[in-house]
Amino acid sequence: MGLGPELQGPVLDYGCGPGKVSFHISERYGYEVVGCDVSADMIAIAAEENATERIRYVHIPKPHLEGSPDAGFGAALSAFVICVLEDREQHLAIAREVHRLLRPGAPFGLIVPHPDSSGVQFSTCRSGEPDVHYSAGDPMPTRLTANGSDLLIQDYYWPTQWYEELLLQSGFTDVSASAPLPKTGEPDHAPFLVVTGKR
Repeated sequence: MGLGPELQGPVLDYGCGPGKVSFHISERYGYEVVGCDVSADMIAIAAEENATERIRYVHIPKPHLEGSPDAGFGAALSAFVICVLEDREQHLAIAREVHRLLRPGAPFGLIVPHPDSSGVQFSTCRSGEPDVHYSAGDPMPTRLTANGSDLLIQDYYWPTQWYEELLLQSGFTDVSASAPLPKTGEPDHAPFLVVTGKR
């Protein structure tokens, strides 16, 4: 999903967490951004550590973004959100809500750990245990490493096909998946999967 100058904002960061992605989009591209998350604690951190005049952070206790009209956003992304949810109905509720919020033709991008790289150790992360086979919906621990400390996150394994079907079932078109390779010095696997579609 390209965020070039031709895109008309604002941009929705669904599941913004501490706001680092929202901040990056706002600072690099100059867009107005709305970051939303089900965690009030994450929203508080985002407002404290990654706030600018162009970003508004919103706590959403359920998938619906209350008070936001249909077709109000020019683009949306959701980074590492669907992968922490074990229920496909939750996935669909989020994707359908994003579809409602986007203008016709607006892009939506999902970023998740690449399912084909489960168990592969990268310099800062590993999703899944080595030599373990995962099926759709299986718990899959993800370990993040930064500044000498580890953070363990409970993810769930979902194949690429499901992420593509998720967008199609939610009304998106031109759905495609890509797998950017990491920088030199990392394993020859894609750590992340990017699935995009258009409203």
